[in-house]
Amino acid sequence: MTVAAGPPRGWFLGSLLLSVTGCLASIGSSRIIAGEDCSPYSQPWQAALFTGNEFFCGGVLVHPQWVLSAAHCFQNSYTVGLGLHSLDDDQEPGACMMETSLSIQHPDYNKPFYANDLMLIKLKESVSPSATIRNISIASQCPTAGDSCLVSGWGQLKNGRQPNVLQCVNISVVSEESCSALYDFIYHPSMFCAGGGHDQKDSCKGDSGGPVVCKGHLQGLVSFGQAQCGQPYIPGVYTNLCKFTDWIQKTIQAS
Repeated sequence: MTVAAGPPRGWFLGSLLLSVTGCLASIGSSRIIAGEDCSPYSQPWQAALFTGNEFFCGGVLVHPQWVLSAAHCFQNSYTVGLGLHSLDDDQEPGACMMETSLSIQHPDYNKPFYANDLMLIKLKESVSPSATIRNISIASQCPTAGDSCLVSGWGQLKNGRQPNVLQCVNISVVSEESCSALYDFIYHPSMFCAGGGHDQKDSCKGDSGGPVVCKGHLQGLVSFGQAQCGQPYIPGVYTNLCKFTDWIQKTIQAS
């Protein structure tokens, strides 16, 4: 990602060019850069969103019947894969493919541009916790600069290929001051930045909506970044879920 806002990180999104601080950036997609294969089923809350048979975004199981993802991943219908390690094998032991009944974008999504990037997806049936599938609790406290967090997803690798198995990378939270300075007019309190060190660790295209886990709790969702992922000293942008705990709880209870 670079110093100007880039694209949301889902496969199906086109390239929207913006002129920001004199740079061209594209809105959108994220992938894991400079990470490694996750230990199988070490992220049992990880979800994969499919339209037809095509994977396009990540998600997170936050309740036995609800998955959280990025609002920019919205589609009219989805199939949600849970308990997956490889996208090539939807029959792997402990995995399930779930139909959905409802998806609800945050009412203030994209107000202003890119802000409030989250949605809830209701599964037609609740899932039972197992060794491969388990929901995760959402952080009640906001992230602090320097916090170490883990991002996971099946997004594009630095070589441009899609990985066979779930990828994991550890990144550090960047200060709010640095995040707002780097992303200039597009920054909003519903966001936080992480990654972008000298090691170029990052998320990328296809990781959108996937989890950012800090201190054992779900802290954020992959949202957007630069069109070119993994640029040194340029962090990615994530949905700041500590700002939305009330909306998430009330929406689940009301639906």
